[in-house]
Amino acid sequence: QVAASCTKRWCGSPWPAVLVAMNTMGPESQNTCLGPELQKATRTLSTESSMKLMELHTRYNFNDDHLEAFTQNHNGLTDDNLGEFEQFLEKDFAKSAQRKSSTSFPSGDVRGKRKSTPGSQLLGGLSLRGLRDMVSDRPIATVNAPIMDAIITTPASKRAREDERKEVMGEEAPASGTPDPPPKPFAISLRSSLNKGNLSKPVTPAVQGPIKIELLGDNSLWTSGQNGAYRWADEPLEDRSACRELRLASMEAIVGAAMCKRHGNEEVEIGTVGMPAQSEVVLCGRIVCEGLAGRLNERSMLLEGSLASSRGARVRLDTAECERVAAFPGQIVSVLGRSGMTGATFHARDFLPGLVSEPAGVPSDDVSLHMMVVAGPYCLRDSLDFSPLEQVLRHAAREKPQVLIVMGPFLDANNQKVCSGETTLPNDEDGEVHSFQEIYTEHVLPMLHKYLQPLRRASTEVLVMPSLDEVLCFHPLPQPAFDASLGPGLESDHLAALKRQGVKFLPNPAHLRINGVAVSVTSADALTPILREIVLRPEGRKIEEALRLLLQQKTLFPVLPREPAHVSEARAATLDFVEGVEPQLCIFPSVTGNPTGVFVDNTLFVNPGSVCRPMVLGSFAEVWLTPNLVSDGKSKPFGESVRVDIQKLEKL
Repeated sequence: QVAASCTKRWCGSPWPAVLVAMNTMGPESQNTCLGPELQKATRTLSTESSMKLMELHTRYNFNDDHLEAFTQNHNGLTDDNLGEFEQFLEKDFAKSAQRKSSTSFPSGDVRGKRKSTPGSQLLGGLSLRGLRDMVSDRPIATVNAPIMDAIITTPASKRAREDERKEVMGEEAPASGTPDPPPKPFAISLRSSLNKGNLSKPVTPAVQGPIKIELLGDNSLWTSGQNGAYRWADEPLEDRSACRELRLASMEAIVGAAMCKRHGNEEVEIGTVGMPAQSEVVLCGRIVCEGLAGRLNERSMLLEGSLASSRGARVRLDTAECERVAAFPGQIVSVLGRSGMTGATFHARDFLPGLVSEPAGVPSDDVSLHMMVVAGPYCLRDSLDFSPLEQVLRHAAREKPQVLIVMGPFLDANNQKVCSGETTLPNDEDGEVHSFQEIYTEHVLPMLHKYLQPLRRASTEVLVMPSLDEVLCFHPLPQPAFDASLGPGLESDHLAALKRQGVKFLPNPAHLRINGVAVSVTSADALTPILREIVLRPEGRKIEEALRLLLQQKTLFPVLPREPAHVSEARAATLDFVEGVEPQLCIFPSVTGNPTGVFVDNTLFVNPGSVCRPMVLGSFAEVWLTPNLVSDGKSKPFGESVRVDIQKLEKL
């Protein structure tokens, strides 16, 4: 009777055979197909509604959770609201179809790869192919055996499941073995240039001379006996505060002496912060904001003295009479003026924003250098396609620079696929989810090994630096070298091959001397923290003034509270310029302003930008230093012997 009713009601549709098959199955077989809530619902509905419910189960493969969610919001499942339940399943099925079908691993899970499996099974493990076989022209009495034989335990690959679904639904399946279309190539063109009109692009010699690179500073600050990386998570607050206090105390006397020298024809003395004085005095201290959550302005500016000189006293700083003001939180300054009657306010008439920067030394007359600088991320924010990095390294192999600096992040922690755990790679037919370690060992490091090899054969010195946004580099600034930051658990033949090739792994930041040129490099943004809080009067070119403040503070990251916040204060000396001497070349990517090269007080600042911005392709930089001798034997200025080209990437 049930079979006859089904045949009349659905008029040749393939679904009645399935329903008849389920009704002819024994109780044990039905229990393996239906959950307890579904079995309970079928007993409360009419025969016609029960068969309709079984059809919906076959079509959408819903479970007890779907049924329970609907019944709680609609006071149960009845014959009257069965149509609403069908609409509910249609909406849920549409949402599921748009959602990626991968299972994510935790970042540290290296157990292997998993394949996406949603929708690969129907009733009790019945596959789509089993369903197609079951609804063929077979006697209904023998349908129970094929149903049980069609149960699968190992899910098929993603492409096989998709082809199977299209075959069952009558859609045209793609030809097996058809390769994905090759990625579109990129075009690299000149975006902007410094000194393009005064200096033509030097020709790279066929045979390049040796490049001498020296890493400056105390390497014990970023290394350790254990795998080359130090321990950083055990730094108490008292030690962090003491390190900051030590730097303030060491600079107070120097900055105060600079203010006294500036007013050498006046009788001025160095006073104490918080102590009232009847005559003009010089105070030294750190600029802080009055409110913890507020932004710095001239009315909220406080001057904080050191514990050694003034027991950490603070006074309100009135700079209305100062001709020029350039301040930010954490800046160590000296001011000249008078204190109020109670000593709570200091009225300044001169403001010294730091140590007056001495002109950076000019490279020797015969220095010639061609450098290329690239910085990550190397994928757009919503993908893990490393094609831009591949194209940039191909361009470097054609240009053959003497020095190539490659900065992270290689696998960006802010990438949407990384954040969601859906770390699938493009052109991956199976849609496999890779662990972070696998992306490094099977994709990033092999790509670096492959495309850096021709550069090393051309005698190009390759320098690789990590980033704070590197997903597996957990150290704060200063970061150990890239190979040490990744940790001993990331063992790769390609990483060992890079070392054998002579690729140098730098800490972050790094202070170098390249062929006699002092270079400071960091993959962190040193400009934006100052620009965000700077107080400047009179208004001028904020970017140049912010860069000048870096030179006057003798460090790359002077802002307090720290930005970036990940800084080991016990090792913060690595952020300072070596021996307090400004570099001749300072390189770091910044999201503020345009990628460019600019001279500030005879120091060249280069912002290469990033190869990939969140949604569009970015840029990288090429730098040429030429001998500054002219025909009459005189030396031309350093700014006229340097050219900086910003190259942009575009899709063809």
